[in-house]
Amino acid sequence: MTDVVDHGFIRSIYFTDPNGIALEASWWVHDATGGDVDYADPGLFGDPDPVPAVRELVETGELVSTPETHLV
Repeated sequence: MTDVVDHGFIRSIYFTDPNGIALEASWWVHDATGGDVDYADPGLFGDPDPVPAVRELVETGELVSTPETHLV
């Protein structure tokens, strides 16, 4: 298990389970869901090259589609 990693808005530890699967346990330091979304907040949205879904949210405020997932 790693030491606690400080990501600013969350803290994480990383470890490997007995089957060799890498896992992360995290907890929020700043409640990102406690108010309105502020895409200008550099603590939560400071990535200069965010994933396409975040870019879409910043530009339009909504997503055109979301992937469908299934538990197998």
